[in-house]
Amino acid sequence: MKVRLLDNLNAFLVLAACGTLSEAAQRLSCSPATLSRRMQQLEEDVGLKLFDRVQAGYALTEDGRDVLEQLEPFQCAYAGFEQWLSAKSRKPQVRVSAGSWTMKFLSMHIGALCKPEDGFEVVFITSEDRLNIKKREIDIGLRSSAPAEIGLASKRLPPVEFAPYVAAGADAAVDQRWLGIAPEYATTKSSRWLLEQHGSEMVMQVSSQHTLLDMLCAGAGAGASILPSFLGDTSPQLRRCGPVIEELTKHQWVTMHDDRRHLPEVRMMTDRIVHVIEQHRGRGAGAV
Repeated sequence: MKVRLLDNLNAFLVLAACGTLSEAAQRLSCSPATLSRRMQQLEEDVGLKLFDRVQAGYALTEDGRDVLEQLEPFQCAYAGFEQWLSAKSRKPQVRVSAGSWTMKFLSMHIGALCKPEDGFEVVFITSEDRLNIKKREIDIGLRSSAPAEIGLASKRLPPVEFAPYVAAGADAAVDQRWLGIAPEYATTKSSRWLLEQHGSEMVMQVSSQHTLLDMLCAGAGAGASILPSFLGDTSPQLRRCGPVIEELTKHQWVTMHDDRRHLPEVRMMTDRIVHVIEQHRGRGAGAV
């Protein structure tokens, strides 16, 4: 019973962080149906309803939020133990999180970030959510705002600019039609801005930024969209079709845990990320 409870509490923490069965099940290497049964077991074991099953996923109830708060020390200790055990049994691991646009940029310069001779592993996590560095979910986070939490260190990077882009061969009429992220998936400032300003002129909506970029480059829907200039200006498949949108311009911060930033592998990866951004993006450095 105690072993099952501990396992299910860990699964609860993962589901609370992810919000959806599919993503949490993937992280836990089990099926969504299995995870659902485990959450039902946990609710029976603790005698509390922890989640509301909603259309968008699993939302914590008030009791669920209380349980999450009570488990915070356990979560930090467990994450620290996993990292300690990992360091004992294999090469050190550095977990890097960034939004879709920034991760696309990093992938374009992966040769400068990861070397064959490195004595550590790197895990790149694409997420629009603000993953918790203090709880050891990640080691390095690329964020669009400075950290407010105590115990985190950060470095400000150059600003990112946004502008409208269309497929390179599109005619001028295309500039008045738009492609964007559907409202239920619009979690970034740029995607919400596009909905507010041009939602009525949209001819196509998608669920992810990766799909938006692919569609835009292919000329799908014969429309324009908003992109960070560090992607739009470097793609031969696209052309800029309007000025920089000044109200979307913002800085980015690379953020680390104050206790872990001095580890050789974390320091090296942070330095490489900063160098690549400052060298290749200039004023276009930033996050969505």
